Amino acid sequence: MKANFTKLYVLAVLLVSFTSSAFAQDAKFGKVSEAELKMSVYDKDTSAAAVILSDYGFTRFDYIGELKVVFERHIRIKIFKKSAYDWADVVVPFYMDGSSKEKVTAIRGFTFNLEGGKIVKDKLEGKSIFEEKNSENSYAKKFTMPNVKEGSVLDITYTVNSDFVYNLRDWEFQTSIPTIWSEYRAQIPEYFDYKFQMQGYQGLYKSENKRETVAGTATVSTPDMQNNAYVWVMKDVPALKEEKYITTVRDYQSKIEFELQRVHFPGQPSRVMTGDWNNVTKDLLESSYFGVQLNRSGFFKEELAVVQAKHKDPQAQMAAIFDVVKKRMTWNGESRLYTNTTIRKAWDERKGNSADINLLLTSMLLEAGLDAAPVILSTRNHGRINTSMSAMKSKFNYVVAMVRIGEKEYLLDATDPLVTPGMLPARCLNGSGRLIKKADQRWVSLQPSDKAINLFNAELTINEKGEIVGTGHESSGGYSALNLRRTILEEGEEKYKERLTKEVGDFKMSKATISNLDQLNGALDINYDINISGSGRSSNIIYLNPMLGRGEDENPFKLKERLYPVDFAMPLDQTYICRITIPEGYQVDETPKSVAVNLPESAGRFVYMVQQQGNSIQVMSKISINKPVFYAPEYAYLKEFFDQIIAKQAEQIVLKKVAAN
Repeated sequence: MKANFTKLYVLAVLLVSFTSSAFAQDAKFGKVSEAELKMSVYDKDTSAAAVILSDYGFTRFDYIGELKVVFERHIRIKIFKKSAYDWADVVVPFYMDGSSKEKVTAIRGFTFNLEGGKIVKDKLEGKSIFEEKNSENSYAKKFTMPNVKEGSVLDITYTVNSDFVYNLRDWEFQTSIPTIWSEYRAQIPEYFDYKFQMQGYQGLYKSENKRETVAGTATVSTPDMQNNAYVWVMKDVPALKEEKYITTVRDYQSKIEFELQRVHFPGQPSRVMTGDWNNVTKDLLESSYFGVQLNRSGFFKEELAVVQAKHKDPQAQMAAIFDVVKKRMTWNGESRLYTNTTIRKAWDERKGNSADINLLLTSMLLEAGLDAAPVILSTRNHGRINTSMSAMKSKFNYVVAMVRIGEKEYLLDATDPLVTPGMLPARCLNGSGRLIKKADQRWVSLQPSDKAINLFNAELTINEKGEIVGTGHESSGGYSALNLRRTILEEGEEKYKERLTKEVGDFKMSKATISNLDQLNGALDINYDINISGSGRSSNIIYLNPMLGRGEDENPFKLKERLYPVDFAMPLDQTYICRITIPEGYQVDETPKSVAVNLPESAGRFVYMVQQQGNSIQVMSKISINKPVFYAPEYAYLKEFFDQIIAKQAEQIVLKKVAAN
């Protein structure tokens, strides 16, 4: 919201005294060195396609006819490889809300190249800069730097003038390429009390906070004012790289965020500015695009009457209403906190965003007399919510419904037709959500309601030709069943079976049948015949991998050390059982030894067993991951755990032909 101060003139006079401070930086814009241009690799990360040589940011409060926040940036980037050319495509986001706005100005840029031993620079032309609208209030200035080649140095600077004096931009020290030097400075008047929130795993190289006295002016009898001057620096910051089993890499990016706690202007009482959940809840419940929609129920009364006539039990009513919404509505793929228009329009069009669908669901549940309310959350790819921070609606991008029946609470998301009551899609399993209910405001755990369960069972025989023939049975439960059902329904059952039975190497599956595809509360079962050719096996010795290619063949955890948590989203349970009848005239010469490996504090277990009974061998492999999240101190154990799984599942059974008497 645009500032409206009764003593703005006095404050403006004080501010003018220090807004002329120079934008401190070591790298002078428009001047690059020959050494920077000759640089062919970054020694601390020789695989890097580019490196940020320096990145300077500076924020100050200024008076340009009215109070504004001015942000200046100068970034210099070295390009090593063609794969980094997208760093020449620059996007500067800005925001507009009514008459209050941000304005991107003073955009300048040069591309430097070394040609024939001489430094050549190409200027960014104004005609290459354009503006794009991303949403109702979100915009961006975009431009592409000219003549970018392998070896180029990009030098870019711009300024953002903002009416939103209560908001300071985040500063990102870390990006997807390494950064040699990142420095952010801020000059903040003593009237603004900000909380600084550091995020990430990289330590600050330098941090300063100085109090500077700005002299008042006798002409208007203004007092001296204290100005807080901050400096934060990081150096040699490694690239932020995607790793397996995380929410979003942005959750672990080294950056600093700012939250205004209070303002105190001379002669005025202090005003607390931090978000208050009572106010946020009130705002949401009174919003035309959120809470007001919960009271619109006339258009679905006929469908609700059918449900209530058929089901008297509250839990059965909840499940039936959930099914009505899931079957009628199609999610458009948009994760939103607010409805697009109205839930009535979404109902009529049979589609909508996450808020359209789940506020409609909540409205139906309330109309049925059930204890229901919305829960707002941030999806995994949007970022984890820090529950210790003040209430900020901008951190949320999704809404689901919650129903309380007796002592049990159910989270419902009708955007996914395949989930069951209490089961959230994996995208929603992200820490905590906030219950938006006037009389019951609290955080709600977004823990998975089930595991990802996989069971494989095979009965096989090795015939006289050396072929392995038999049957296989797969059973998927919990989140594995959810994902497999989605795959089958998207591909079509027949196409999926056709793909499943396609011959791969010497492995062939045929006559596939799928059971319980529509029984969402049960396991999804697939049965088929198996035939593995005996080509390449000698007549005297048969080498057999009993995992039939279903074992783990690569450790997903390759880093020696990992700073980020490992987030599986849900517990895992994988069981493999294979019984093999060996051919007459052969005997078992070697088998893998049975092992049991445990993670500390019962966090996981791997069991591998081989048993022989007569002319048959049974192999059982079971992997259990008992919790969704493992933190950095646990990483070494988890990495070693998977190393042992991979090594054991790669071992073979050796069958040797018995010599004839």
